[in-house]
Amino acid sequence: MSQAQESDLLIKMRSEFQEINSEADIKKILDFNLENIDINEQQLIEAYQATATCMLAEYDLSPMSKLKYFNEGKKKLEELITIKKGVENVYLRLLLQLNVPRILSYYKNIEEDVAYLESSLATAPIDVSYKYAMIKNLISVAKKNELKEVLLQINVVEEG
Repeated sequence: MSQAQESDLLIKMRSEFQEINSEADIKKILDFNLENIDINEQQLIEAYQATATCMLAEYDLSPMSKLKYFNEGKKKLEELITIKKGVENVYLRLLLQLNVPRILSYYKNIEEDVAYLESSLATAPIDVSYKYAMIKNLISVAKKNELKEVLLQINVVEEG
């Protein structure tokens, strides 16, 4: 799917995901209507929704509810990656792994995901401005300087 073929819904999802600042913003993402859209695009939007589900944990006071939201979203995202591994769902998993407390033991795919983005981001059919936003987001949550350096070196445009 080229940039020109991306639906307005996917573009809107990306934009709204980048602007999450509240529980209400997350609920807007979870309420996206997925009827009558291409299956590949539907799975991609579901990956954003799975990530948003994990993010709901931040707004709940109950430790059990926090864990429930996190596990529910993580499970769905992992299922989607198993069905079709793609740049955006790997990006979303990496974003989560870099953001969540280590006690949740969700960090085992960090190196694999960074390597995947290094090898696949440049050729991914995603608007280049969004590719830059993805890298910027990952750098903003990366805690280790070595990882930030690696992320900074990921090529976002195909060399030709």
